[in-house]
Amino acid sequence: MPSQSETGSDFISIVVADTTRIHTQLLADAISGDPGLQVVASAPSSQELLSAVVRVPVDVAVISYSLDDRPGQGLEALRQMRSLRPEIKGVILLESSRSQDILECFRSGAKGIFSKHERVESLRKCIRCVHDGQIWARSVELDLALEALATSPVVRATDHEGLELLSTREREVVQYLAAGMTNREIADALGLSRHTIKNYLFRIFDKVGVSSRTELLYLTMNSPRPGAADHGDAESFSAILKEAEAGLPWAQLRVAEHYWHNNNNHPDPVTAYMWFLVCQRTMTAVEEQLELSKRNLAVTLSPHQLAEAERRAAEWLNDGKKKPGFVAEPHEKKVTPAGATEVPPRRRASESLALVK
Repeated sequence: MPSQSETGSDFISIVVADTTRIHTQLLADAISGDPGLQVVASAPSSQELLSAVVRVPVDVAVISYSLDDRPGQGLEALRQMRSLRPEIKGVILLESSRSQDILECFRSGAKGIFSKHERVESLRKCIRCVHDGQIWARSVELDLALEALATSPVVRATDHEGLELLSTREREVVQYLAAGMTNREIADALGLSRHTIKNYLFRIFDKVGVSSRTELLYLTMNSPRPGAADHGDAESFSAILKEAEAGLPWAQLRVAEHYWHNNNNHPDPVTAYMWFLVCQRTMTAVEEQLELSKRNLAVTLSPHQLAEAERRAAEWLNDGKKKPGFVAEPHEKKVTPAGATEVPPRRRASESLALVK
């Protein structure tokens, strides 16, 4: 999507994601006090953030380190956002100055690190600097990052393209590792045992020529990620295409966007639409798996527990419909092009990434 510089608009478009709806709205109001900054979406959750960046043009995303009541979830949201919209620049709002948090912010692709204890005027300046292509951080934060790089161990990679040798599952393990997750957390996220994750790590170590998690993290931190690459980079696009063919929805969406808007300045709308359909079907399969898991869990709950869960869900959804960034259930039947297979519409805000108008 076009940025301010490309469209010639007289403002910077911003999406804001803070810990709660109230905090998000207050922050959006404070930023909007500058006529040159326009908040086009408020998203108090990671799913609403990803939905917003797909639906509306955004130049800069201001994201809290903690989202969805989980510390560090804002960084995961930033990584996913950069996979979908690599041109959007991210600013992370931090409450502390722990060296590990700062390194994770930079590793996740943040262009700006801003303390929540600073004045809003400084945040506006931060947004403008980041939008202009600069890096924003306090001297203490930059010192921590530089010190970490200066003291990093030497990576004994036997193959400079070692990361390219990893399988799709191995790359998933590396991505979760880079997010700071433990073996147990990675196992839970992938539905595997800790022993299996440990074996994956040993194989990864052998392929890239390292001997520890620390060396692997520094190798990945200094290597380009597919989600952060330019569309015009043939090798990076090839890596994304492999992920798409392996069935990853984010990669399928990236491939569709590539053929729609770029493809070396020769857009291919037919191939783009094909990949949009594939992405929709993939998301449908995810929905079916979700439905199966929900049914399996339902049989373990009492009628009272089920009613309470449904009440909470209805309360959350009804409240969400009144807020910016919420994608309501569509009521009109979508008309598909001749010869295309109609795909059922998504029914939840969390699935809005698969919708293509």
